[in-house]
Amino acid sequence: MTPLPLGWRIAPPPELLSTGIKDVDAALGGCPRGRITEIVGPPSSGRTSLLHSILAASTQRGEFAVLVDTSDAFDPCSASSAGVDLAKMIWIRCSGNAEHAMRAADLVIHSGGFGVVALDLVNATPNALNRIPPTAWFRFRRALESTPTVLAVLAGQPVTKSCSALLVEMKRRRAVFTGTPPFELLRGAEYDLLRRKPVSGERNGFLARGFWTETA
Repeated sequence: MTPLPLGWRIAPPPELLSTGIKDVDAALGGCPRGRITEIVGPPSSGRTSLLHSILAASTQRGEFAVLVDTSDAFDPCSASSAGVDLAKMIWIRCSGNAEHAMRAADLVIHSGGFGVVALDLVNATPNALNRIPPTAWFRFRRALESTPTVLAVLAGQPVTKSCSALLVEMKRRRAVFTGTPPFELLRGAEYDLLRRKPVSGERNGFLARGFWTETA
């Protein structure tokens, strides 16, 4: 019997979860399932709004989601307004302890059954982030590979090293006001969204605008 030739096994491309924003999906393709998506940027850069949209896209499909909130900063009212089905979301508060947040994320990822697991490390201190061993991200990546789960990690700067499949950088361009000083009203904002990983010859970023309407 002739032995089969040896060769590289080519894995099929992962299924993508919509971000819930048409223009973002056009630029990014969506969040790959079974992979780590990292969203980074400074305060007021739109990163939380993007996460809410991803959670909304997942829960509106009937999936369950988990938010591991390191600093207890999650605002359920804002998330609900963005379309997140709170009845299908678990909120784990870690009272500022990044180590507890990593342990909670580990347990949730290995338990399985979630469309999105979000790990918010935005307000973790630099020392706390530096204490996260690189092996933790490799462990998460291996545990996700055969699942339909998206692990969305939020931080001020990249923290997952080489383990993320998608890295999105958010930047605030400008705020938009109406009226004249000192009686100005915030009407919206403009953001830059840049795909840092994977890099290709296609469009890697775009300008996003968000505006609010006045209510009586």
